[in-house]
Amino acid sequence: MSQLEPLKVRLRAVRTAAVIGRLRLRRLCWRWLPRWLHRRHDIVTELDVHAYRAELIGTLSAILARAQIAHLILDQRLLDPPRVVIDARQARAAIRALRRAAESRRWWAATAHYASVGRATALAWPRIGLPGRTGLMLSRNLVSPDGVELLDSEQGILLEFWRPQLTEAPAAGGGWHAAGTLWAPLGNGVLDHADPSLWAQIQANDFRLPARPPHLLLLNEPVDLVYTWVDGTDPVWLRRRAEVLGDEVMAQASVDAAIDARFIPRDELRYSLRSVQMFANWVNRIWVVTDQQVPSWLIGDERLRVVDHREIYADPSVLPVYNSHSIESQLHHIPGLADHYLYLNDDMLFGAPVQPEDFFHGNGISKFFTSLALLDVSAIDPRDMAVTSAAKNNRALIEAEFGRTITNKLRHTPQPQVRPVLEEFEAQHPEVFDSVMRSPVRRPSDYSLPSSLNQYYAFARGRAVTGRIRYEYLDLGVARPQDVLAVWLSRRRISALCINDSGEDSAEQRRPKEVALRAFFEEYFPLPSRWERGDGSGIRSAAR
Repeated sequence: MSQLEPLKVRLRAVRTAAVIGRLRLRRLCWRWLPRWLHRRHDIVTELDVHAYRAELIGTLSAILARAQIAHLILDQRLLDPPRVVIDARQARAAIRALRRAAESRRWWAATAHYASVGRATALAWPRIGLPGRTGLMLSRNLVSPDGVELLDSEQGILLEFWRPQLTEAPAAGGGWHAAGTLWAPLGNGVLDHADPSLWAQIQANDFRLPARPPHLLLLNEPVDLVYTWVDGTDPVWLRRRAEVLGDEVMAQASVDAAIDARFIPRDELRYSLRSVQMFANWVNRIWVVTDQQVPSWLIGDERLRVVDHREIYADPSVLPVYNSHSIESQLHHIPGLADHYLYLNDDMLFGAPVQPEDFFHGNGISKFFTSLALLDVSAIDPRDMAVTSAAKNNRALIEAEFGRTITNKLRHTPQPQVRPVLEEFEAQHPEVFDSVMRSPVRRPSDYSLPSSLNQYYAFARGRAVTGRIRYEYLDLGVARPQDVLAVWLSRRRISALCINDSGEDSAEQRRPKEVALRAFFEEYFPLPSRWERGDGSGIRSAAR
């Protein structure tokens, strides 16, 4: 161990204590201080960040229109954050209009200087016009009924100041830019300048660009979500499992096939669905795949449906199975499933606003996210964990079919899938899918189909490409998971979170970690989603 390691551990503990202390102080202030002493806030009982931003954009546009300030709304999905553009010479007039308007009385603002955004303060407070200011980040301080602050200011919208070109000037691509052309301070991928003619068209078109077909880089097709979920504490489920997993079956199993921690729910699905409503409510339909179980708190509706294993297995006679590899191999059989979907384990959550284009290209090709973690180069060993042996089998198939190899594992993120690609893969290798489907527990002969092999297979066929996503992973088996959770709470800028459990702890060691996990969930995702009962039904005690 490095001599600096004890110091690093102490610093992490201090940072965790600071974050937790700040949160507790905020809760105490919320409970005991009169409301008029609190920072300006708006209490909400539900939150969809994309709808929240759209509401801010609409209100800002209405205020500017009343003040007769010409502007442009840029809220295309390619932009983050969405923005409203004005002539920089009207910045002061715009700020005055915002301060006078009743609708924006409780708004907050932070000065933007190109890509850098300062600290947000109440919009009504005096604001120094800093040289080089390129805009204001506008937001509302949204708070849950329990006093939990839900978003940071950078998840608001940008009022951007574009500088005018005072004289006619030659264009880099030929021709001339007219005097009065407005120029964006930073490239944004949608529009970098607007000449006077275009600016006039925008004002006559409800402050938007003239209508054009959808952008080629945007995905037009619907995207579904598919979850796999199990309650490994259910006595009926445990009894069925015990009847299946006899000595003969377990003799063929991987060394980690019977780890109970993999089946223990901590209400991850509840909070994952909350994260969907907050950050990804553009999804089309949600499918929760289970084994004759339904979470007691879950409410199905026209967008969410519980699907039993018996509805999707090509041969239901092999059921029941207790092997995620087997279940995953059948997910693309869900009746009515969209062509594009994300496959999530219930321990995966969205931690910041995401869009379909984070997972798919506009032409429908899926992305996958490689990890720096490498595959073991040795042959399969009986002592390998199931994920390792499956990865080696994946590699062997790729090498046999394409004469190429793979070296990287994939990140534990929502996995983008294209159903027709999986159907083609199954048609080309029915023996692979059939073998995995018939494996009741994790075995060394398994493949990890939609969570790894399909991505590489699709890439080799020109049907998938690598991508990048802001992502973090936590194994609850580490010494102090609360340190990582505290960092996540302080940042709130991570698109995809995964909280796994290697099952290496005793029950006594897990208890304080589960308390910390429950506190994290309630701090990050405090608002119930539309898919859970309002009576708190099914909420588990973290100290069970």
